[in-house]
This record gives sequence, structure tokens and C-alpha cells, in this order.
Amino acid sequence: MTNKEIAQQLGISPATLSLIINHKPGVSEKKRQQVFTELKNRGYAHIIKQVNTINDAVRNIGFIIYKKNGAILDQYPFFLLLLEIFAQQISQYGYNMVLNTIDERNNISNQIQQLQHSNLAGGIIFATEMEENDIEKFLSLPFPIVALDNEFITLNCDAVAINNRMGTFQAVKHLVENNHTNIGYFKCKNEISSFKQRTYGYQNALAHYHIILKQENIIPTAFTVEGSFKDIDTYLKECNKKEIPTAFVCDDDTIASGAIRVFQSHGYRIPEEVAIIGFNNRPMCQEITPALTSVDVQKDALVAESIQLLLKRIKNSFHSSQKNAVKILTECQLVIRQSS
Repeated sequence: MTNKEIAQQLGISPATLSLIINHKPGVSEKKRQQVFTELKNRGYAHIIKQVNTINDAVRNIGFIIYKKNGAILDQYPFFLLLLEIFAQQISQYGYNMVLNTIDERNNISNQIQQLQHSNLAGGIIFATEMEENDIEKFLSLPFPIVALDNEFITLNCDAVAINNRMGTFQAVKHLVENNHTNIGYFKCKNEISSFKQRTYGYQNALAHYHIILKQENIIPTAFTVEGSFKDIDTYLKECNKKEIPTAFVCDDDTIASGAIRVFQSHGYRIPEEVAIIGFNNRPMCQEITPALTSVDVQKDALVAESIQLLLKRIKNSFHSSQKNAVKILTECQLVIRQSS
């Protein structure tokens, strides 16, 4: 039988059949596997082209930035610290980086459709602002994806993320070892997965060291330096000075920077009277006076793990429809400076 006749039997167009048997993008992986199964059951497996690896013509890997509201990514985007590392590492495997931005504030369906027909071997989605129902829209793309900077623990989705709980635990451990027993937390008002995990790490550390958690010591603040300054300034004006914790862990270095400035404006000496610890070890940490202690994220490892996982999926994508999701957490390391 001709391929046209086989396509008619399967109820698909000849063009779709051609994409499937030649392992070309443009068809969801679920549909591809369904057709493969039908072809084998009907005795037409011989028309499926044999491949060992992805088509050499498709040497593009997408780095897909997902913006839900831009509250985090439009301010101090962490992905900018990863892009150069990603481009360098992916080129070592003979691939090109293709930068894509998906903005939920625009027509999301059109953007995903454009992505579906792009010439990508696979994609890494920078998922900082994503929620679980957001990533689900990408799981039917005709190429494998790996979520970066979000665990998605309840979904069958490959993901590489920072061990955020480990990071804030290390921060609290350092403060306890320096005789702090009243430790506060400046928590970002924007509820993203990473910040939630960091709060859990702080709470778990307090429990580990038998320190009573005081809800009034968890203070919501804006993500920006200026916004956090205003929120913490209001907090200091409204509380009794004697009740203020002697140390604070912060969701991010941007908040910690604002905290240092506002405490200094109120006459506090850092770290003698108040210790401050940030998170992410951004370049600003060494520009602040005193230099900011911060939880360092292993950026090279974060990128390397996501690339390795994606390349493994690309290599195996034509051979199996089964996939057990892999979740990888990269370690953190506290970098101690003068602020603590």
C-alpha cells in the first residue's frame, strides 16, 4: 500500500503521516506514539524511518522564559545570570540556543502554537513564575521539555530546581551558631514556588533548633530594593524596638539590600545589632556596605543538570512513549560576609 492509502486507513493526512514516520516536529508526542502503535499492529512498521538520534538538521534548543505577571522577572531577573552559561554549555554539544519569551499577559494560545511549530529539538522552560496549571500547557509540545527553577512535585514533568529549603536552613544554622535565638524572616509578597520553599526551610530550621516560630517575625515585603525599604521602614516604625529579632533571613538579595539600608537609616549597626542574610548571591552582594552574606546558588550545576536531562530525553524520545519524571535539586552554599 502507498503511504497515502495507509494514512487514509489511520484517519490522518498524508502530511501528518510523513511528519510522524520521519520523526519531524509538528506532531505531539502522544499522537506520534499512537500512530507508531497502529502502524505496528497493522504490519506497516517498515515505513517508520530508523533513527538512533535526533535529526542532525535540528540542532536548536529553546530557552523559554515564561512570564506570568512579570512581578519577579521584570525586576531583577535571575535568568540573566544563567543565559550566558546556558549558551556556552549547549554549544559544546553542537546545539544552538534559541531564546523565546512566553508572556501570559498576551495571547498565550498563539504563543504556544508558534512554539509548537518552531524548529526545536527540545526546550528548557525558565519556570520561576509558573504554577502547575501553567506548565501543563507545554507538556503536549512535539519535543521534550525540562522545567527550570521550579519543582512541580505533583506533576509528571522533568524539572531541575534549587534546593531552596537547604539554603535557608544553612542561613538559620549560621545564625544559631552565632548565638542568635530570635530570628526573623523577610518574605516576598509575590507567592512563587521558590519563595515558598525558602520559607519552609526557615520554619524547619527553627523547629530543628527548638526555636519557637513567631508569626509576627515573618514580615511580607516587596521584591524590589525600594519597595522592601518602604515595607521594612513601616515595620520598624510600628514595632517595639525591644521585640525586633536580632537577625533576619531574606527571600532574595534585593530584599536584603533594602533591609540593610533601612536598618542603617534607623541607627542600627550591622551585624552588631542586627544580622542580615540574603539569597541568590547576586553581584550586588559585594557592592553593599557591609557586604551581604548570601546563599549562593550553583548556577553552573543548575544549567548543566537541566541540559543533561534534556539531551537524554531528546536522545530517547523516538524510542519510548513511557517517561518517569526526573526531579533534580541542586545544592546551595552559604557565602559568609560582613552582614552576619
